[in-house]
Amino acid sequence: MTDKELMQKVHNGSQDALNTIVSRYYDDIYRFCLYLTGQAADSYDITQEVFLRFIKYMDSYRHRNLKGYLLIIARNLCRDYFYHRKDTACLEDTALPGREDSQLARVEDSLLLHQALQQLPIKQREIIIMRIYEELPFHEIARITGCNLSTAKSRFRLGVKNLRKRLEDSDEPI
Repeated sequence: MTDKELMQKVHNGSQDALNTIVSRYYDDIYRFCLYLTGQAADSYDITQEVFLRFIKYMDSYRHRNLKGYLLIIARNLCRDYFYHRKDTACLEDTALPGREDSQLARVEDSLLLHQALQQLPIKQREIIIMRIYEELPFHEIARITGCNLSTAKSRFRLGVKNLRKRLEDSDEPI
């Protein structure tokens, strides 16, 4: 069932359609928030708030892309999160006993990449996340972030360049 059909059912009072929307996009929104904040518990709370706001204001939904609309809400809530925290949190080191070396190396690489991503400016970080992890096209990213297409592409290139530099400066292989 398409998002448009689901939204029509939601507007007609279907709880099942609303549950379908939440289950369809919950993981993507949570992952987006986690990549932006670096904090699992806070990302869980922000994701919950995304869907609460969506439910509260769904009568005003007029977009063509439901996932993009939810990402806009998530982005705004993550910005509020940083505004209220006044700092950026990095992922804490986690010991993973009993893992195989190759699996442990992949986890360590993932943590290193995540830490490097957390050090990027928020505007670069969110575009990299939307492009790489959410696989959104640049024109959709530009619409979500409210910038023009060339700015979105430029922030992506600069973010990738900064990310590479941070990873090269790190002593750890990735």
